Amino acid sequence: MIVLSNRLIKNFSERLSKKSSDNIIYCIQDVHVKELVKRLNWSVKIRWYYIAISTFLIALSYLIIDQEIEKQTINLNFQYLLIANVFLFCCNLIYQYQLRDSSEQCLGTFDLRYYLLWQIVADYLALTLVIYALGSIETPIILMIIPNTILATLFFMPRQSLLIALSGLVVVISPLVLEYFQLIPMISIFNNTFKTLIFSNPYILFGYVFILFSCVIFCWYLLCSITSRLIKNELELERSYQDMIKLDEEKSHATLRSTHELKAPLAAIKNYVYTMNEGYAGEINDNVLKIINRIGKRCDYLLNNVTDIIKLGNLKSYVVLDVRSDKDNANQEHAQFYPINIEDYINDFIIKNKNLTYEKNITVTIKNEVSNECTDSDKFIMANDENLQLIFNNLFSNAINYSHANGIIDIILKDYENIFCVSIVDQGIGIEETQLNKVFEEHYRTNNAAQFYEGGTGLGLSIVKICSQILGANINIKSVFNEGTSVTICFKAGENSYE
Repeated sequence: MIVLSNRLIKNFSERLSKKSSDNIIYCIQDVHVKELVKRLNWSVKIRWYYIAISTFLIALSYLIIDQEIEKQTINLNFQYLLIANVFLFCCNLIYQYQLRDSSEQCLGTFDLRYYLLWQIVADYLALTLVIYALGSIETPIILMIIPNTILATLFFMPRQSLLIALSGLVVVISPLVLEYFQLIPMISIFNNTFKTLIFSNPYILFGYVFILFSCVIFCWYLLCSITSRLIKNELELERSYQDMIKLDEEKSHATLRSTHELKAPLAAIKNYVYTMNEGYAGEINDNVLKIINRIGKRCDYLLNNVTDIIKLGNLKSYVVLDVRSDKDNANQEHAQFYPINIEDYINDFIIKNKNLTYEKNITVTIKNEVSNECTDSDKFIMANDENLQLIFNNLFSNAINYSHANGIIDIILKDYENIFCVSIVDQGIGIEETQLNKVFEEHYRTNNAAQFYEGGTGLGLSIVKICSQILGANINIKSVFNEGTSVTICFKAGENSYE
């Protein structure tokens, strides 16, 4: 189980190093806006692919048709193509930088449209230069306006997207019009034969422009129809999601009210049981005393269950509040975290709770596998005592409750590239592999666990999971049935790990 735990630490740390506190969401964005952010990132990636492919084709064309250029059968202006590519490359670097911290900026629909509008303008300018370099109407490169038409329909209202598409088309055909009126030099990659024929008859040129406008308008109409359905589905999904959150809140509030109402009478029953058990109510025969003790045990179980339900409900309320808070409020919530030396914390925790192991005579060993390169500052995590107590109380209690008498529990401390991991490894009853994916569900207990230990509530690991999300930690569990269980939780190390 120890070898298994060490394997887990490496896998977790790699995932957590990329994502320290992504589980805590500070930004309020509906489903539609989140989808727009993804599409904006997608457009930047597509642009990188275009730049790479076009650069490769330019280089390949330069090598292949170099001889044709010398024969003057093909007139290709590579300098214009290179200028367009360099321009797009620089612009895309700026877009990438702007979108890199989009989650922190909490972009809204207006901001996304503003960013995209500048992207489309830059694309149109680069495309205009490319079209001019490739002879305007001598190649189908002008059809590259369609991808930007798609983006416009995805982000803007129908009339706005139509205006953008038509404006872009006017820009990209401007070299053709300027060449026709001889305001700029005419460029032809096929020695003016085809282009001169087109310019000789204005009706042919007008027909070409008319067909081009018609194709763009048709594409715009088709895309608008599809996009409007997509947006409608996204908004319905958002409404359904909000309804689900509202229902979950109402359920949590109802559960909390009920458990609070149950806690007082249960505590009163418990006090009566202890009063009778201690003999303050007079002498009680042995048979009645056994019944009273049984009532006391059941009362303790119910009180533990009620307490766990209240803790879980409060944690859920915290997460919902954190998700819905704006950035300023999120910073106030974030201020509840403070640097904690996790190595010292674990050592103190084991010392304080070692008495829990006496009943089963369980041996607890701390295996410090922290590397020599790990400094004291690397052992700090941003957390709070309340959540850490809930996490390790539940994990340590589970390890004890589901271990055999005279068993061994290993606490393994390990660091890996600014990640600090704690593993709790027992040699208890274990969990079947088919049931591992359910152990974090509320009130879930395996049949084996319920038979081995009757006092469990099935809420401990649910509480651990939510606390881990609040702290931005990753948690994983591995188990071999009848051999033991290893639970590993990895924290982002460093006093500024949440900045």
